[in-house]
Amino acid sequence: GSDDGQVGLRANGQVVLFDGFLRVYEEGRDDVVDEDDKRLPQINNGDAMDKRSVTPEQHFTQPPPRYTEATLVKRMEELGIGRPSTYASIVTTIQDREYVRKDGNRLIPEDKGRLVTAFLENYFRRYVGYDFTADLEDQLDKVSAGDAAYKEVLRRFWRDFSAAIAETSELRITEVLEKINEVLEPHLFPPTEDGSDPRLCPNCEIGRLSMRTARSGGAFIGCSNYPECRYTRPFGPPDPEAEASAIPPDGKLLGEDQGDEIRVFKGRFGPYVQRGPVTEENKKPPRQSIPKDWPAEEV
Repeated sequence: GSDDGQVGLRANGQVVLFDGFLRVYEEGRDDVVDEDDKRLPQINNGDAMDKRSVTPEQHFTQPPPRYTEATLVKRMEELGIGRPSTYASIVTTIQDREYVRKDGNRLIPEDKGRLVTAFLENYFRRYVGYDFTADLEDQLDKVSAGDAAYKEVLRRFWRDFSAAIAETSELRITEVLEKINEVLEPHLFPPTEDGSDPRLCPNCEIGRLSMRTARSGGAFIGCSNYPECRYTRPFGPPDPEAEASAIPPDGKLLGEDQGDEIRVFKGRFGPYVQRGPVTEENKKPPRQSIPKDWPAEEV
């Protein structure tokens, strides 16, 4: 080791004390040099060691490759999830629902998929477990073969599943959001380069950022200091360029007129401007579509 004791070095090797069957049988010795490097010298317990040289080596680990449609189906087959008749619909559904997107041949997780996964793994963990799904597939196979009664299979499933739904329904929305924020924090609020708090609101510098739900559905990132601070950004990791132009689920505030907020939204049939919020008394506030040649982000 080093003189200051901060660095310790270790050498590994081996010595054959009894060759046994190796005396008459020995595998090929192509790597003679490497083997010599690993052979221990003649030493006794307590002998001091002199180091000849120290060569630092750097190794990088690689994450598992992204799934393709083919490798995803192969993995489902290995886990016993799905059947040949359902593989295609599963792969299509996760893309249609925007849980994943295709980048070339690779399937990339989308923020919506991360959100749904976080919710299910925390509140319906049993029902998204590989073993549970594979076991249910086996039960359905027995029903198909006439070896099990479908009503009994459904009764057992629904008894526990309905109880899980009832238990989750009793949770406060804020409690669920806090849990999702905690689980997705590394993704939604990654560490900043300057070491500052990634959840500190960049607008008011008082509130903390967290996932919120919009009245119109969907999720976005908002400030806890609302309504004093109306900072929002799209759901997902921070993206300064996208934040500058994106329209959040609660709409982009354009201004006020006679006390009513004027906001621009992205609707099912395109962007539109709305005067005032949707309330019980005013379920259809005045709206006006934006011409197609007008970029909604620039309104």
